[in-house]
Amino acid sequence: MSTVRERIWMYGAVCGAYHTPHYRLPGVSTVTCADACRKYGLTKAVMDVCVRGPVYPFDAESEKLAFLDELVWTIIPSGGVIRNEEGFFDMEEVIRQVCKYPNVKGIFCDDFSYRRRSLCPPEKLAEMKHRVVAAGGRPLDMWLVVYAADVFTERRIPHHILDYSEGVDIASFWSWHPFHLQVLRENLRFFMSKWPDKKINLGIYLWDFSSGQPLDDRLMDLQLELALELLHTGTIHGLTICASCVMGLGIKAEETFARWLERHGDEEIRSGESVGKIVIGDNERL
Repeated sequence: MSTVRERIWMYGAVCGAYHTPHYRLPGVSTVTCADACRKYGLTKAVMDVCVRGPVYPFDAESEKLAFLDELVWTIIPSGGVIRNEEGFFDMEEVIRQVCKYPNVKGIFCDDFSYRRRSLCPPEKLAEMKHRVVAAGGRPLDMWLVVYAADVFTERRIPHHILDYSEGVDIASFWSWHPFHLQVLRENLRFFMSKWPDKKINLGIYLWDFSSGQPLDDRLMDLQLELALELLHTGTIHGLTICASCVMGLGIKAEETFARWLERHGDEEIRSGESVGKIVIGDNERL
């Protein structure tokens, strides 16, 4: 059996990574991913790669996070990073991390915008996973960011996000716009009917990045309570808290998360270890 805390990944980013004029975050960012994991007793993290870092080599971050049971490195970085987009993004550097650090157990594909999809068709994504696994000599999970808005669009230039199922092990599902949180249960049900054989990791923002303001208290409570329910029913594989670099800023959503974790973090997952595989039509779980 595992606990709720053991199913939570910290979304790590270098300090100050999200302090931009658009996001309008308060204060000064000083909390590292390692700091945040230790504060909340988390043993798993996803390490973001964005414009403000980290830069090659990634070893310094991997060293700081070597105490974790699981580290997931971003192989396709956030949308502002344009290096090697015509090639295989950060694959070679991530392969180095996989070979050097045994706790690297996954690779993360971020911001799969229309432009990224034109540069990385489904077969290229599948090849990237194959090459990393072959080089590392051990199984690795490939994570793919899926935004609720992308699931419902009909636009297929050049590929729909749902075309990328091959090679993906975990769908990292995010609601960029807070109004999507009001129908999060329904959105998850629809998405899982399209990708019934994938593990779902629910992304939870601590800030409304879409409009650069605090997240509504009611919506923060809603997504945490739904995440707890879906963990216990085995509907989702886990959840990811975004992000370490916005912690320690006095944001109320972090306080809400801290209280929720204190209440529920040590609860054993009632569904046991069979979590994450969704059967078509099994929507009663939602």
